[in-house]
Amino acid sequence: MRLKRYMSILVVGLFLLVISGCSPKIINVQPSIVIEGYDEPMIGFATIGDGTTGGAKGEVVVVKDYKEFFNAVYHSDDTPRIVLVDGTITYTISYYLEDPKYVNTINIASNKTIIGLGNGATIDGISLRIGRQGDPESNIIIRNITFDNAPDDNISIWWGSHHIWIDHCTFRRAVDSNVDITRQGNYVTLSWNIFEKFAGEGSKGVSIVGGSDTLPEDADYLRVTYHHNWFNGTAGRNPRMRYGIVHIFNNYYTDVQLGPNGTCAVRALVEHNYFERVLTPTQISTPPGFIVLSKEDPENGDTNVYVDSGTPTRNLPTYDQLTDGVNYDFRDRANEWLNISNWIPYSYTPDLAASVPQIVQEKAGAGKIIVNYSK
Repeated sequence: MRLKRYMSILVVGLFLLVISGCSPKIINVQPSIVIEGYDEPMIGFATIGDGTTGGAKGEVVVVKDYKEFFNAVYHSDDTPRIVLVDGTITYTISYYLEDPKYVNTINIASNKTIIGLGNGATIDGISLRIGRQGDPESNIIIRNITFDNAPDDNISIWWGSHHIWIDHCTFRRAVDSNVDITRQGNYVTLSWNIFEKFAGEGSKGVSIVGGSDTLPEDADYLRVTYHHNWFNGTAGRNPRMRYGIVHIFNNYYTDVQLGPNGTCAVRALVEHNYFERVLTPTQISTPPGFIVLSKEDPENGDTNVYVDSGTPTRNLPTYDQLTDGVNYDFRDRANEWLNISNWIPYSYTPDLAASVPQIVQEKAGAGKIIVNYSK
């Protein structure tokens, strides 16, 4: 009887709303975003802790020009938001002349997913910066975008910014690098991207982890994963690494002079990659970094494949190197760092190195995932 009475009250209430010209509001209805194609799960350092969720559960905004993009992602707004880029976002000086805040370098706010609609979108003539001095950003996902003509780096991650996932993008021309992680940037994964030298121009290189030899305090940060990326004819910085922990696996290197380069006590596990026509697959610079080529057999093992390439260089850390008082004085960390099995704290299953060229060419880059959206 009580249930019937409540139902009667509800029906009457709805009737009164209708006849008074009002209607009940439907809330929390989420639009549908469906990703098809080679949509691979996030793995690597971006998954550590609470992981990287970007703008999940936030509003969905479709942007088609520079001003719409700027207003959706600018650093002063940390509201969770999924920003769907439709077509090409191009910068011209006319935006600055309209309002000086509209510059060709945009500081991205926390809690954002930026993803290209359809088979991908393009950001042209714009640098994305994640973090400013004293103002780190976090929890950002960037997918299915082609970057070109950046006035500085295509993407900079710095000043303590953390939990960033950059996936299925294509990187072309930039004045400096494609993606740099410096100034205590942390917990970053770069996966299924193509870094290419475009029309004989290219950038200075792909990626720097750690921006200076004089910042040993960065050693507790700069955790970065590179997997299933294609370094195709790039100039250098593939990557150049300092101080952090870097995991490089299942990447495809073609026609480059130098692969991963380690200095300044970086701990880098370089495994199950495919190097084709690479003069120097790995290199140790001074002051020395540490590169191992097999997690299971750090001293003698090598899980990579080399075709028409030079000989890789490895360097295992020793207690004396880490505490020599000249290059390093990491006495409080040395014993932990010597245990290479502790370097990589997440689970993963690498593909066989021999299969990497086929897998990466088939699946990497913008347009290899298809993003469909309906309200």
